[in-house]
Amino acid sequence: MRIAVIGDIHRHWDDQDVRLIDREELDLVLFTGDLGGATQRGARAVAASIATLRTPSLVVPGNHDGASLGQLLGEVVHSRPLIRAFAPGHGARSSALQRALGPVPVGAYSLHRFGSLDVLCGRPHSMGGPTLSFEPAMRRSHGISSLEESAQRLRGLVERSEAQDLLILAHNGPAGLGERRDDIWGCDFKKEEGDFGDPDLRAAVDHAHELGRPLRAVVAGHMHTRLRGGGQRRWTLRERGVLYVNAAQVPRHRRGRRHHVLLTLESGHVEAEERWL
Repeated sequence: MRIAVIGDIHRHWDDQDVRLIDREELDLVLFTGDLGGATQRGARAVAASIATLRTPSLVVPGNHDGASLGQLLGEVVHSRPLIRAFAPGHGARSSALQRALGPVPVGAYSLHRFGSLDVLCGRPHSMGGPTLSFEPAMRRSHGISSLEESAQRLRGLVERSEAQDLLILAHNGPAGLGERRDDIWGCDFKKEEGDFGDPDLRAAVDHAHELGRPLRAVVAGHMHTRLRGGGQRRWTLRERGVLYVNAAQVPRHRRGRRHHVLLTLESGHVEAEERWL
């Protein structure tokens, strides 16, 4: 299989992307989320364009998808009053985005079959790190009130997968892959650095290993590959036979070219390469 992974878009997507991706003769296109920027109008315009792809596609929502500026501010400063005050409307905004995507499914705590491949979609709207983002909205939309509940939901999806190959698609990657600022999901916006991966997703990966599930790759974004303060983070890592890919090359439109990561899955082995079209 040939699979394109489109990292965090942040409005860097248009109908030319649709034409270029459809010409690649891919089996599947995976989007790691953050379709828009500060406004939901931009996200819906991107979603409407993605909806015209002829290639089978799947989108997992990022922290910017459906969230208001007040919610994002509340999460950044860890203010529960702000988070609660701006939570109403998150579900309606997420539904509007899903309608704009048309036939393209939105993945969230879900399992999707494409031939011999299962794609497990992780927790939507992740902000990364050791806390549950947008807890009031997550409780209302998905019945999730804690990271442990999220981990349990994801472990259940791993148990349901019976395909020849398994791939995990998430907005943010799993914890446990490094604590330096330039690690694949390391923290580059705190002096002390640290691991900013999702612990509930790590629990799902560990469960796949425990059960002997054929987990081939975990693909995500969120932590941009261009580091704050300069430099580039590592964007691929192979551990225990699993390929980890951070596709968040932001901005993905540069000098007239458009970025994606191409995954090639053959006989249980997956390779990744950066592509600029």
